[in-house]
Amino acid sequence: MGSKYVRVWLLAASGLVIAVLLGACSGGDSDSSKFPIDLTGSRVAAGEEIYAQNCASCHGPVQGPVVLAAAPVHGDAGHTWHHPDRLLHQWVLDRPPLATVMPAFRGVLSDEQVLEVLAYIKSTWLPEVQERQDLGSRQYEAQVIEDGTE
Repeated sequence: MGSKYVRVWLLAASGLVIAVLLGACSGGDSDSSKFPIDLTGSRVAAGEEIYAQNCASCHGPVQGPVVLAAAPVHGDAGHTWHHPDRLLHQWVLDRPPLATVMPAFRGVLSDEQVLEVLAYIKSTWLPEVQERQDLGSRQYEAQVIEDGTE
């Protein structure tokens, strides 16, 4: 393994350690305790139903073809997993910044229902995609805490 990859791995691992330590010190009452999202069986099952009722008409099946050209798929072939959980959660509630078609679901879905939908989407990803996205979410949370923007 080249030194470049070792440095990248060490940076990612140290970010994970910092995120875990900061999460343990935060008391668990903050938004950071929600992210990355826990993929419990009940949360995934509830999210599948909510997705079918609120999301599938535009996004199609998570691992399937796009139904509406403006709505991306959320599976491994899509782009969703490139974003941290906190941003995905916010975007479902308030719309992604550049979205012109997607409605905001604030007031339609509860905070927990959004977490359930995202848990369902994430549960369909390959394990290595889940791990990479979770690492990105942990690093993002460490940055949010460090910046004090939470």
